[in-house]
Amino acid sequence: MKIHPVLIVFASCATPAFAQVPSFDCSLATRPDEVTICADPQLSELEKTVSDAYQAAKDQLGKNLAKSIGAPILAHRRQCGSDAQCIYDVLQGALIKYQDAGIIAAAPQISDAATAMNNLINEWHDSNGACRDAVGAEDVNNQCGLRDQLAEQLNEIGLCQGNYLFDSPDFDMATILREHWVPCIYTELLN
Repeated sequence: MKIHPVLIVFASCATPAFAQVPSFDCSLATRPDEVTICADPQLSELEKTVSDAYQAAKDQLGKNLAKSIGAPILAHRRQCGSDAQCIYDVLQGALIKYQDAGIIAAAPQISDAATAMNNLINEWHDSNGACRDAVGAEDVNNQCGLRDQLAEQLNEIGLCQGNYLFDSPDFDMATILREHWVPCIYTELLN
């Protein structure tokens, strides 16, 4: 499984030197999704990026067409409540949607650390497939041993293998995610 470049931004776990501010006033935040976004600098930055994309859509397409894209995204984000991973998934899906619509030219820049992490995850998925396809004891030991070493490296940098559903019939970007590497702090997503 290849991870979309936009999706690895959250996993970079790099904390900026200054607090990120979302597009709305956090002192007025009352909804659970807003409170969660205000409490998380990475979600705040991501929400601001999505808001900027919405503003660009208004400029390029007009208010009504921009609303037809943005309103379902906002409604789905609100359905997440205080679930940070759900909010993250919705916001990442929004960026992909705006990118696919030609509103934003490219995904946000990805740090070298995030790129290395993405490469390591892709290597793990390749070796996991080779492990599953291995025939014979020696081949199984070699292929599965490599997969296990890569899994250990991912654990050392703070990622754990999740196995969860993200499926919402009302959201066209919804998908089922399996064997998805997530920050280890999300214990409810782990196997």
